[in-house]
Amino acid sequence: MTVGMSTLKEGAVNALKRAAKASLAPFNLTISRVQPYEACTLEWVEEAQREGMAVNDYIEKDQRKPALSELESLVFPHLSKASIVCELGPGTGVYTRYLSRLITDGELHVIDSDSNAIEFLRKHLPANPAVRLYVNSGTSLPFEHRDWVDLAFCASMFTGGNLSYFCRYVDEFARVLKSGGHCVFDYFDVCTEQGWQGLQRNMARKRPIFAYAYHCTETIDKVLNSRGFRVLGRSTTGRGSVFVTAQKI
Repeated sequence: MTVGMSTLKEGAVNALKRAAKASLAPFNLTISRVQPYEACTLEWVEEAQREGMAVNDYIEKDQRKPALSELESLVFPHLSKASIVCELGPGTGVYTRYLSRLITDGELHVIDSDSNAIEFLRKHLPANPAVRLYVNSGTSLPFEHRDWVDLAFCASMFTGGNLSYFCRYVDEFARVLKSGGHCVFDYFDVCTEQGWQGLQRNMARKRPIFAYAYHCTETIDKVLNSRGFRVLGRSTTGRGSVFVTAQKI
């Protein structure tokens, strides 16, 4: 009788586990499987299912993310159906689904460091040959070529992460965007009354959210200007963040 390779591999793994458990037992230690980082994707799906809603409809409502109206106001005026767009950190695609409807003759490059998010989009985003999906490192864009993207967009990416993280991605936007191209993103601005009060409310919570990042208008503008961008405008959101539209000079 021939034993399959997968059976032999499984037996070797089980034997290794037994040996490891036996060696750790005298020290009152054990081993367990390490779960991959899942960001928010699977949590949103589970919460939406409990509410009996489609996940992106749930996010728009629960997180006060009127994605279509924000895109229509801030992003779509800079695009055509033939534009080349880079969306960073799509999550479950609350904005991606609307971008995909617009970009039909161009390219929509969708990038996330969470492989669960990309797999979710691969399964649930309506088919569109213009859409390309990528898992990235979490600190860079997976493109070697320069000066070819019309617009870079992200929402709720820079509301978390430190200033170095923000600087790194602004560098990447500057690298891939065409001259005259735009980047649109939001962040928490404590130089505004709304942003300051948002920080105070968060810290007054029984369990503050320490993953949030708070910056000042001057800091954000200084980073953008130093990377060859000019700020065209700002727009506050109902969830306390500020969207910035900047253009590569």
